Amino acid sequence: MEKYFMYGGAGLVLLILAAVFIVIILRLRSRRQEKKQADYWYYQNEWLKNAFDNFDVAVYGLRGTGKDVIFCHVANLHGKKNYSNIYYNDLTEVRDLKDLHVGGNEYPAFISGDIKKFTPNFDEGYHFFISDAGVYLGCQYNKELCANYGEMPIHLALRRHLYNSHVHTNSQALNRPWDKIREQQGIFIHALGVKDYGDFLVVKAISYTKYESALECLPPPDREDKYHDMKYGEILEHDFLVPVKSLTYDTRHFKTILLNYTEGVNKENERAAIII
Repeated sequence: MEKYFMYGGAGLVLLILAAVFIVIILRLRSRRQEKKQADYWYYQNEWLKNAFDNFDVAVYGLRGTGKDVIFCHVANLHGKKNYSNIYYNDLTEVRDLKDLHVGGNEYPAFISGDIKKFTPNFDEGYHFFISDAGVYLGCQYNKELCANYGEMPIHLALRRHLYNSHVHTNSQALNRPWDKIREQQGIFIHALGVKDYGDFLVVKAISYTKYESALECLPPPDREDKYHDMKYGEILEHDFLVPVKSLTYDTRHFKTILLNYTEGVNKENERAAIII
């Protein structure tokens, strides 16, 4: 009997040790997965910041796919002053697009050398975000834009020289904004949609380094292929994790600036916290 008790006790100890070992393995695996996921979100944020710091970026996609979410997220990631035609966060200085000029110098001044110096109207190192560029600078008005705002393309071309920063746009269709803006852009981000996870949103997107590939909405290659990259540019899939509490901008900006309310009209949700 004593032998049975001894063997039974030893077996119980082994079972307990095995259970403890399994729990430790599962916790280690869970921590590794959490770290891997945290590293992924960190990498995506770093990629996004670097893209906006080094290129004029065009974000495009259908309504509600997360274009302004991406803009606001980038502004928050930078954590510094930003300029925009709409409010994104407490560091936004809202400006009119007519401010994107070069002091009255159009192309004849550059050709003749008769350039007039002007006082800088932006601070050094802060980006300008243009929301709904297809509304403000629609390609259907190319002729009028060239005639009335000929300095704007020069400003965009010289923005890095003048202010060490970039001008970014978002629009529903990639080819909707004025072509003089598009030709300055080097990264194109196609916003595909937003998933709501309570305290967080996840924006799915694909980025392109070639306009033609972005216009055709090409999928990423199945495997790394340098010849594919040479022909079509770099095409990458992305998921951006965005805290809901960080999105404090007016998601119905045009309702605020266009509609005239009389007393008693329901203005509920005029200023929302997020856009999906």
